[in-house]
Order: sequence, then C-alpha cells, then structure tokens
Amino acid sequence: MTVLHRLPSVTALVGLLAIPAILAQQIWLPSSAGVFMLGALPSAIAVVVVGAKRAIQIAVAAALGGAVAAAFAGNAWVGAILIAAMAGYGGYSARYGNESPVLLVPVVVSFIVIAPPDLVDRSGTTLTGLHYAFVISAALLIGGTWVAIVGLYLARNMERAVDEPVEESVALGYGIALAASTGLATFVAARYFPGSTGAWVILTILLVMKPRSTDMWRTARHRVGGTLLGAVMAGGLVLGMSVAGIPLESWALILGAVFLIIALSVLRVQPYWQFVTFLTPAIILLKSSGDDTLRLDGQRVVMTLIGTLMALGFAVLVREINHRVMAVRSP
Repeated sequence: MTVLHRLPSVTALVGLLAIPAILAQQIWLPSSAGVFMLGALPSAIAVVVVGAKRAIQIAVAAALGGAVAAAFAGNAWVGAILIAAMAGYGGYSARYGNESPVLLVPVVVSFIVIAPPDLVDRSGTTLTGLHYAFVISAALLIGGTWVAIVGLYLARNMERAVDEPVEESVALGYGIALAASTGLATFVAARYFPGSTGAWVILTILLVMKPRSTDMWRTARHRVGGTLLGAVMAGGLVLGMSVAGIPLESWALILGAVFLIIALSVLRVQPYWQFVTFLTPAIILLKSSGDDTLRLDGQRVVMTLIGTLMALGFAVLVREINHRVMAVRSP
C-alpha cells in the first residue's frame, strides 16, 4: 500500500482521534483533554505499525501504567523503577519480535511520570490522590481504545512490517540497556527537572536503541536528521506566519493535524527519517500554546540529541560488558 493509498484512511483516523478530548472539554473535565490526546497519539501509531487489536492491548497497558505513575506523582524513585521495568520488559520481548509495540507503553507513561498534568474539576479544585490517578488512567484508556476501535475499520488493509525475533542473550542485553538508560534518565528528569520536556529523552532512547547494532545506528541517524529537519520546518513555518501577521493560535491544531496525517501516511512505507521529519512539527504545533512554539522546537532538538547519545552509549556499554563476560566464560 502506497502513501497515496493510505492517505484517506489516515486522514479519517486523525480527524476522529480528537473526539474524546473534545467531548472531555465540553462535558467532563476540560483540563483532561491533553491526557486523552496522550493516549490517542501513540495508539494511532500502533494502529499503523502493528494493527488495531494490538493497539487496544497497548492502550490498556498504558492506562494501567499511567494509573501507577499518577498515584505516585512526584516520587522520582517510583517513576524511575516503573519506567525501567516497562522498558526492560519491552526490550526482552525482542526475543519474540514484539519490542516495537510494547515500547510504546513506557513512552506514554514517561510523560505522566516526568510532567504530571495539572487536573482541576469544574469548580476549580485540583485533583489529587486516587481521584487524580483514576482520571489519568480513564483518559489514557478512552483516548487509546477509541483510536484502536476506529482503526479496526480504517486501517484494516494496511501492510505492516514484522519485527524478527532475536536470540535470548541479545534480548536480555537489550532489555538491561533499556532499563538502565531509561531508569536513569527518568530519575534525573523527575527529580531535578519536574514538569520539563524530559520525557522526550526517554522517548528517544526507546525508539533509537535496537537489539541489532546496524538497525540502531541507522535509526539514530534517521532520528537526529529527521528531528533537525522537522524542527527547521516548524521554526520556519512559525517565523513565516509571524512575519505575515497570521495568528499561529488559530492554525496550530489544523497544521499539526496535517503534519500528523503525512507522518502516519509515510510510516513503515517510506524511510524512518521522513516519518520523524513530519512528526516533529506535528507534535510541536499540537502541544504549543502559541508563544512557546519556538522554545518547544529547540527543546525537542536538544532532548533528541541527549536521548540518542544515551541510547548509543548504554547499548555499547552493555554489549561490551556482555562480550567480556562471554570471553571470561569461554574455555
């Protein structure tokens, strides 16, 4: 299936994914709309990559992980252990060729751990405790499963690549490297930079690090190059609109949706860097509030570089240790 053949289905998927967030703004908790979108966006990627049925499983797992993260919001130790455990399990699942979809779960949960969203009810009271955890979990679950259900019809004919299983020893080393790197990054971000965009570091580590070194180095190049291109594209668009006197606030959601449609349309069909190039301005525009767009643009580049270096560094370190252990054990 080519990009043009995918375009109508992906357009419909993106057009429908925001419905729970819009309804939440109107009839439930307006402040929870961003959490609905946090559940919906990774689910949309999962629908395209592995199919709607797997996307439902990922949405449920993300909702459970999000509940734990929200219940212990502000506790850097619990957050780091949670992300490390999820990432480690996702890495070890490479033994069965399942790491790509499973790693979407800690991606979602890391945003709750590092930058817990502020939620208030309609009376202006800030939600805390179990009520807060319930709302986070419910929003992630509804946002993710809604997209998966829509994808059962819209994405049923999409061709999907299958990850090949790796040897158990490789999967184990991969899981250890993921757990160590994401756990450390999560603790530092949650403890010393709470509320920051540090989750993008964890996201980058999870997406760049691969069980096979050739795949990892190629993905690293594509990730960094695509992010730089996308950031330049987003920055140029914002500056151009400012010079032309066009209010970004009125167009950010529409332009973000357009970039997201293009990104999902090229995913798994075109080289990975193209997906990253279009996803970068999509995320920046969808998360911006107008004045902070260029700041988010720069932060995404910096966080991507940090995450890429951490992914490569930990992967090389763990593999070197593994090789030395194997050499000692050899007669």
